Amino acid sequence: MSQPALAQNVYVASGVPVDVTGDAATLRDQAVVIAQREALKKVLAEIAPADQVSGLTLPTDDEIGGWVADVEIEEEKMAATHYVGRYTIRFASAPIQEYLSAQGIAFAETRAKQMLLIPVYTDETGTTGLWGPTNQWLASWAGRPAGNALVPIVVPRGDLDDQNTLSATEALGGNEPKLEFMGDRYQAGDVVVAEAQMSAPGADGQRSLALNVTRYGADGAEKFQDRLTGPAGDPDGLMAQGVATVQAMLEGAWKSANLVDPNQRSELAVHVPLAGIEQWVAIKRRLGSVSLIKGVNLKELAKSGAELEISYAGDEAQFIRALSQADLLLVPSGEGMATLTLGASSTATPTP
Repeated sequence: MSQPALAQNVYVASGVPVDVTGDAATLRDQAVVIAQREALKKVLAEIAPADQVSGLTLPTDDEIGGWVADVEIEEEKMAATHYVGRYTIRFASAPIQEYLSAQGIAFAETRAKQMLLIPVYTDETGTTGLWGPTNQWLASWAGRPAGNALVPIVVPRGDLDDQNTLSATEALGGNEPKLEFMGDRYQAGDVVVAEAQMSAPGADGQRSLALNVTRYGADGAEKFQDRLTGPAGDPDGLMAQGVATVQAMLEGAWKSANLVDPNQRSELAVHVPLAGIEQWVAIKRRLGSVSLIKGVNLKELAKSGAELEISYAGDEAQFIRALSQADLLLVPSGEGMATLTLGASSTATPTP
């Protein structure tokens, strides 16, 4: 299996829409200012409890502009006095962290490994399927807009290999060996089985979509349920709402588990056994991708191993979870000491 990509920056907002009317000479400048403010709102809501950040007084436009590391125009159309565009805004992490810390708001900055979501669809006749064109639920997931959330989600291609590996019955039954095999194929951490059950239209002109979701991870299985209603004539809109709801379920659970007190710091003496310099390079690179790490002090480096002193934000369980997302395994040994190694997926023999 090929090596998974390291976690990406969570201080990025993509697909930020802007619609501005005004002086043609300043339309794009106005659009960028608006996009930066809206992007900051989006990032804050994704990494911190939405109810806590919704009432915050944001900094001035000039201040927000100083926090921006990069602006990318995804798409734009301009007329004489009208500008429509879509932006990706990348922020520096430190100003946002300091801003939230000053407000006393905990935030999550550990991005999960991508999750593989298996969408099982039961239509209004009661027929359940996973693969093929009749699975409109899978089509809704495949067509969802790209994002940069804390929980990146990938859906299977549905090719012959997928079809020969897993059936709808096996997915709903929680066949963990087959689900794990699918997860490995897509270089995913957790595997999520999301069943959507569409009802027939009711006499009131509405129909419902029942959502039954199970996340299978290293810490066991976690279940979520919800039921949505919408106009009987718009099943696609109801399924799009279902996609957003499942994403919110998974992201909310991850964020809650990884909220870090910005003022909490800990230190740990870490032993890193080494089999060669390549292993040390790989571990250093992965440590650099772990956002909870606030400092690494190399105390000693030898052919057989390294001795580090690591300072980090959050508690020990959150730190171990953050390291695991970068395929690093930390085993505490007591008295402020631990051993750090590459995770199993990093050392696995690649397969074609």
